[in-house]
Amino acid sequence: MSAEIKDGQVRPRRTLMSYSLAMALLLSPLASSPANAIDVSAPESDWQESVRAEATSYQELATEIADGALRLIVVTEENNQPETSVLNLKSKAALDYTLRATSSDPDFIAVLVDEKISLIDEPTIGAAAIPAPTTSYTQWNYTAMRLAEIHTSFTGTNVKVAVIDSGVDRENPELNGGQVLDGCDWVTSPNNVCRGTGVLDENGHGTHVAGIIAAKNDGVGITGVAPGATILPLRVLGADGSGWLSDIAAAIDYAVANGAKVINLSLGGTLDYSLIRISVEQAVASGVTVVAAAGNGGSGAAASYPAAYPGAIAVAATTESNLIASYSNSGNYIDVAAPGSAILSSWPTGTGYARLSGTSMASPHVAALAALIIQRNTAASGSTSPATIRTAIESVAVKSNSDYSVSRYGLGVINPFASLECATPVCATPSSTPQPVDVLVSGTPEVITPGAIIAPTPQPTPEPAPIVETAPVVVVPKIKETLSVKVAKKRKLTVVVTAPTGSKTWVQRKVGKKWKTVLKITTTPSVQVKLSRSGTYRVQIIAPSEKVTSKSYKVK
Repeated sequence: MSAEIKDGQVRPRRTLMSYSLAMALLLSPLASSPANAIDVSAPESDWQESVRAEATSYQELATEIADGALRLIVVTEENNQPETSVLNLKSKAALDYTLRATSSDPDFIAVLVDEKISLIDEPTIGAAAIPAPTTSYTQWNYTAMRLAEIHTSFTGTNVKVAVIDSGVDRENPELNGGQVLDGCDWVTSPNNVCRGTGVLDENGHGTHVAGIIAAKNDGVGITGVAPGATILPLRVLGADGSGWLSDIAAAIDYAVANGAKVINLSLGGTLDYSLIRISVEQAVASGVTVVAAAGNGGSGAAASYPAAYPGAIAVAATTESNLIASYSNSGNYIDVAAPGSAILSSWPTGTGYARLSGTSMASPHVAALAALIIQRNTAASGSTSPATIRTAIESVAVKSNSDYSVSRYGLGVINPFASLECATPVCATPSSTPQPVDVLVSGTPEVITPGAIIAPTPQPTPEPAPIVETAPVVVVPKIKETLSVKVAKKRKLTVVVTAPTGSKTWVQRKVGKKWKTVLKITTTPSVQVKLSRSGTYRVQIIAPSEKVTSKSYKVK
């Protein structure tokens, strides 16, 4: 079951409210122009321009909310980086109030309408449940990549790989050796807030991907490409294989902030979403290698994102015959090809194993190879930058296939043995080469309907919180009049606030004619802030659908 976006299920794109709309709102009866309005002549970075370029109209936003609920992403600037908040609205009044509140923020950039994506059906071969193993399974991809030799020297030890997918079942017999860490779950949150651990997989796709990367090398069942790597499970797709774009962008940022060196994205679609593009760019700039599935549309299909972003390594799929799979996308964005058809890996139910096909299966082969190279380079005090990892993979890719073309294979089929310079010699033939047993000759595998909801092993994961309307409240949260500068010579502010749960308190310093946020803290009844420098400060409370600002205070 491939985690590609089903294009037919993506709503027509109604994305960002432009800055011009924000200014129009300020001049409308909804709001009055604030004294500290944004200077539109100020220089902008590329990410700001790309976000605002995806503008829509207020009329379309109003039409959208008239159809029911509307999930908004409010984009602001924080230290020249995008800062996002997700709001769920159910009425035009809530929409108008939210636009009025957010557009008065001097750091406001735009409002994005969140989109939901879904899995597509399996391209050629359905997922099949495999009988319980008695010893090692036959894995054609394992043999083709010469992993038995490679694993004598490199297993991906101490390399963290983020799997952004449907979650990972770490109770699976191939993934219960401690290699699956506590991650994060956005599916159970209505407002893009990280919760849970990401170890619940109600779909199966994420567990299959994780097994390709890091299944145990214990002589039973299967072995992953990098069995010594650790998996950071980031759940963004639910039981039906659908998830929010804002959650995918948040998961990429979370992976970077929590030490992942590789990110696998076995998902994608034909539309270019600015927030995911920005997150991929920032991940690569932070030293994280990003790998993505190329898509299952076949030759001539439209480019698939995030694979088509320049920073990501786009992976096509090959068959057991070492030829490109008929379903694998083509295009000038394809970087390399890797095994992707009839791949045997871990599964959350039954005996815990299944075969799947798709570029979603090819991508984790390359992500795991990146982990092996990072382990090798780290031990040799070499570079682990994304550019170095990409070069190690692409420079030795094999182009000798009879049907080779750049648009289908990119630079060729991956060659892990050469990427790791195993012929120097570093890797050796195992003293006791495993003799896998093909158990598929007995019995008929159960066919699993792609995209179907499966019943996972019960996990102690919290129930999803209900989506609540963030409509404007009658009583506006207020900063109490007792707000004061306390012991100014020691640069401390004591702030007493009244605000709904989930609000943020921002401390801002005046720089020129603009206010810059210097500190964000969780709203509590009383909080003491130590300032690092003198100046003029103010305090803002950002509530789910509104914002209030204190008067300014001078700190010596």
